[in-house]
Amino acid sequence: MQTEILRTILLVEDESTDATLLLRGFEKAQVMNPVVHLTSGDEALGYLAGVREYGDRRKYPLPALILLDLKLPGMTGIQLLQWMRVQGEIRRIPVVVLTSDSNPDTIDAAYDLGANSYLVKPGNTADIARMVQAIQRYWVKLNEPPQLVMRAGQE
Repeated sequence: MQTEILRTILLVEDESTDATLLLRGFEKAQVMNPVVHLTSGDEALGYLAGVREYGDRRKYPLPALILLDLKLPGMTGIQLLQWMRVQGEIRRIPVVVLTSDSNPDTIDAAYDLGANSYLVKPGNTADIARMVQAIQRYWVKLNEPPQLVMRAGQE
């Protein structure tokens, strides 16, 4: 019997309260996949590009799913999404936008740049837990992620 590989989920969220609620939601939903939490678009770009401290792909593998807030310090989520969608195999990584912004223009911009889903953050803990369970059920269990090349040690 082959061991299932638990693929990494990348959470890019600068608000510590929201991040804590989401991470607790993953624990409550018994998501076993490792979740890497980053707090800025610039840090996420470094992780995805595999530069500086993120150069070791064995330690920092490309994620199978990215949960992306749009309102980030430095590089915004929209700018990160725009960069991702022109980056070789990185452009294939599914991105679920997870933000408080429900402006139709922002939603359209995210989809135009290749977002796979757009979710507005719920206001309470119970709804966050239900949303995380839905994300886990669809994006982690049912969805077939793209085949990504894991280049270890590349600078």
